[in-house]
Amino acid sequence: MKILITGGNGSMGSRLAAPLVRRGDEVTLLDRVAEPRVRTPEFERCRVAIADIADGERLSEIVAAGEFDSIFHLAALMSSDAEEHPDAAWQVNMVGTRNVLEAARKHAAGRVIFTSTVATYGRMSEDPVPVDAPQWPESLYGATKVAGERLGVYYHHRFGVDFRGLRLVATVAPFGSTGGASGYCSQVYLDAVRKGACEFYLKPETRAPIIYIEDAVSALIALHDAPASALTRRVYTLSGIAPSAEEMAASILRELPEVKFTYRPDPTLNAIVDSWPDRYDDSASRADWGWNPRFDLDAITRAVIEGITAAR
Repeated sequence: MKILITGGNGSMGSRLAAPLVRRGDEVTLLDRVAEPRVRTPEFERCRVAIADIADGERLSEIVAAGEFDSIFHLAALMSSDAEEHPDAAWQVNMVGTRNVLEAARKHAAGRVIFTSTVATYGRMSEDPVPVDAPQWPESLYGATKVAGERLGVYYHHRFGVDFRGLRLVATVAPFGSTGGASGYCSQVYLDAVRKGACEFYLKPETRAPIIYIEDAVSALIALHDAPASALTRRVYTLSGIAPSAEEMAASILRELPEVKFTYRPDPTLNAIVDSWPDRYDDSASRADWGWNPRFDLDAITRAVIEGITAAR
C-alpha cells in the first residue's frame, strides 16, 4: 500500500513508519522538518515531503502526486503548546485536519486514520468512562480534537471518506513528549537515566492512564487494517494502565536502584492529573479489531530505559 503519515517525523510518526515499511508498504512522511524524531533503519526507505499541514494547496498536490491508499493524520500541536500558541494550534489542528480530509476526498485516498485524545472528554466522574460519554474538553487541544472527530465523521457520511479515529491516553516513549500535564510520564524516565534523580510534581498516590508507544502504534495499524465490515463505530477509545507516581518510581527502582525520587506536588498540575479517570471503556476496540496491549508497567519501564540508554 501507499501510505502518507502527516507529522511523520515526530515521535509517533517516525515509530509508526518502521513497521509499515517492514511489511512492504510504501511510506511518505510529511512534516515541516526533514529529520525524524527517532531515526530508524526504515527511515532511509521512506520518502519525505516537506510541507506545512495548514497549506491546503501544497498538501493537495502531495496527495494527488502520491496516489495514496491511506493517510495517517498525526500532525497536531499538543496541549501545552496549543495553550501557548493558540493561533498556530488552530492552523495545525483545525485547518490542517480539514485540509487532510479535503485532499483525501478530492484524490480518493482510501482511508484516513486520525489520532484523537481522551482529553476530549474533559472532567468525568464515571470510571471507566463510556466511549460515548459527552465530550466537554477543558483545553484548546481537546476542543480541536473533538472538532476533528466530528469533521471526519461528517466527511465519512457526506463524501464516503473511510475515516477512523482513535482516542489515546498519555503515551510513554523514550524521548517522548514532555509537554503538558501528562509530560511527566516520559520525563521521569529521562531524568532517572540521565540525572539519577527525579522530582515528581504529583502527590505519590496520584494516578494517570498511560500506554507504551509500541502499543499505540500497534493499535493504529490494527484499526487501519480492520475490514470495514468489522467496525461498529468511526471513533474508538484506548485505555491502558494507571500507575501512581510512587508505583512508577518503584518500577524504575527495580531497574535502577540508585535513583533518588522526591515529590513536590504542583497544586495546578496535580489537580489536572488527579481529575483524569483511571480507565476508559475500550471494549469496542477489543471486540472490533483486537486491541490488546502487551506492555504492563514493568515492561514499559524496561523498554523506555533501554531506549534512552541505547541513545547515549
